[in-house]
Amino acid sequence: MKPIILLCLLSVVLAASIGGKKAVGAKGTLLCGKAPASNVRVRLFRVKPGKKDDVAQILDEKYTGPQGMFHVEGNTNGFPLNETDLQPVISFYHHCDDDPKKLEKTAFRRFNYILPETFVNQGEKAKKTYDLGSLNIQLEFPSEKREKTIVEKSA
Repeated sequence: MKPIILLCLLSVVLAASIGGKKAVGAKGTLLCGKAPASNVRVRLFRVKPGKKDDVAQILDEKYTGPQGMFHVEGNTNGFPLNETDLQPVISFYHHCDDDPKKLEKTAFRRFNYILPETFVNQGEKAKKTYDLGSLNIQLEFPSEKREKTIVEKSA
């Protein structure tokens, strides 16, 4: 009787750990007007952040390269089983069109982009990567905010 209970318990735990992991990925190119937007911080969150970033919900974080390109990918591996749902959001932090002489005093421009949940899949790797295409961040986006300090994710 004990081996059957142990086997059932083990299969439930195994099924939960395999079935609970979800992954998502996104890529794109950011422009500031007609020029590539380099050194833009791009964060992929498990769920939409509130007024301040919840660094515990960050799945991936990168900076755009010299051509303004980014690629972020993450999964819920390591999250508690009650936090394996993905409602993925990308946050962008940049100084596009800010006065270069005042960058030290100017807060980052920050906006969120909600990814379609159809790009979320079971597993540890994203099967389909959402292609944002080229996005001109010179525009002011709905709900764009200024953020003086960006909370860093601890290693």
